[in-house]
Amino acid sequence: MDALRFPAPTRRAAMLGGSAAVLATITGCTTVGQAQAPPPGPDVSVLTAAIQNEAALIALYEAVLRAHRSLADRLKPLHDHHTQHLAVLQRHYVPGTNTGTATPAPRPAVTAPESESRALAALRSAERKAASARAGDAVRADPGLAQLLACIGACEAGHAQSLAGGA
Repeated sequence: MDALRFPAPTRRAAMLGGSAAVLATITGCTTVGQAQAPPPGPDVSVLTAAIQNEAALIALYEAVLRAHRSLADRLKPLHDHHTQHLAVLQRHYVPGTNTGTATPAPRPAVTAPESESRALAALRSAERKAASARAGDAVRADPGLAQLLACIGACEAGHAQSLAGGA
């Protein structure tokens, strides 16, 4: 059994080993932080733009709902659709992806037009622009994301049509 025993390390060997481990850890941490992330693929920029657009639409709906409470029954379901769209898009976003910014931008501050008719016209215009943007995005995205973007764009086109009636 004596042949299986290893001699205890000396104090000097333990100090040198510990110093080497600390030095390796420090050097490893600094070189890892210096590596550049690969540039974003086309889906990342498309996804980030779609997330920002949904956030902007939600902000516009919320501003209109605050300013024109009488439109709540008509606009709340459309607002809720955009909240769902944003949640689904955010589930596809991978944090830490190099997009040029750390994370997708927060919701912008928006004010609603003073009259109900102008508010509805602003929402209708925003929905049309969003539907058009999603159609363009779907062409550039991979098939799975393209399907999602096409569905969101179709919903936005439907919203624009819905807002056109009775404005």
